[in-house]
Amino acid sequence: MPDGPRGLMPDELDELIENVINPVYNPGMRGHFPTLFCRENAHHIRVMGADGKIVSHVGVVVRDMIINGCSISVGNVGAVGTREDYRKRGYAWAVFEDAMEKLRAEGVDAFLISGFRNLYRLHGATHVGKVGWHKVKPDMEFPEIKVEPRHFAPSDLPMWAALHRNEPVRFHRPYNDFRALTDRSPEHGRGFLYSIWEGDRISAYAVLERHKSDADDYLYVSEYAGSRRALLGAVPALISEFGVQFVGVTVRMHDVNFVGLLNSVGAEVSYNSTGGTVIILDFPRLCAKMTPLFEEILGRETALKLVFQEQNGKYAIRLDDDEMTFDDAHDAARLIFGNPPDRDERTEITAEGKLRETLEAIFPIPRPEYGLSYI
Repeated sequence: MPDGPRGLMPDELDELIENVINPVYNPGMRGHFPTLFCRENAHHIRVMGADGKIVSHVGVVVRDMIINGCSISVGNVGAVGTREDYRKRGYAWAVFEDAMEKLRAEGVDAFLISGFRNLYRLHGATHVGKVGWHKVKPDMEFPEIKVEPRHFAPSDLPMWAALHRNEPVRFHRPYNDFRALTDRSPEHGRGFLYSIWEGDRISAYAVLERHKSDADDYLYVSEYAGSRRALLGAVPALISEFGVQFVGVTVRMHDVNFVGLLNSVGAEVSYNSTGGTVIILDFPRLCAKMTPLFEEILGRETALKLVFQEQNGKYAIRLDDDEMTFDDAHDAARLIFGNPPDRDERTEITAEGKLRETLEAIFPIPRPEYGLSYI
């Protein structure tokens, strides 16, 4: 008989790694994802056992997304897998549904998933949002600013944490998380970490990955914080150090400062959906948590009149006597975080009058990209 689905016990972590994670993925996974595969996170790891051993797994790390001062609780989902000899028994489906039920009951508002397999899509996962993919090449005219990119040192971490805290759209990242994610031990492979020094202080940081193929050789900025001018000013030195063709950076649409700087130097841009896929676990609760932001956009009186409801897969938004309804979880995710520019599926606002104007004003809301928080 199957054992589960259930939560992982802390003393079962080694067994999970040996029986499921290493065979399904690779032996480096534990080091790459220290906030997932740790005893403190065991209660959020959901598993299925069979024949006296763990055979299927859904990994979840719960952290808040901070969006212009509002916090929503998000389960970052990844490393989902079942041992090959136990597949096609419905274990992954059962464990994933168990994870959704447990996390929803705990107050988690959404899942952010590093994938789009059928298992996720059938549970409501969808691509959302819009980001710009900018190519910065060495022959562009860069800002006249004297900066020096240096390899990250552990003593830089307090400044990195401070720069990250000042980002208006970010993952809540406890200091011990940040320390683990910037650990440069041999078993960790989270890219190249650079502090951007301006005189005697760190004014920005960048997490870089090198991507090399027959066609391209470039650096990708997977996370950044701090002065956008300093970041852009550091590009020539980074291109020279690595000998790459260009630096690519994904910039969220709300980051108008960085978008403007990149446009001013003539960086090529194309548009994609945000990283990962999203499942809205509790539509009314998530929207209620965004009320302070809605108040800043609409005024308190209008914001407090908005009613968000979900029942049996049906969704409704009301303002006074006007109502908009829809019956698709994918629509809920795209309404909140925006339609992706690189997908055919779209969610249209069908409301009229003041409700339409209101929804167009408050949605989409921005969301952070993964960066170091990738699971």
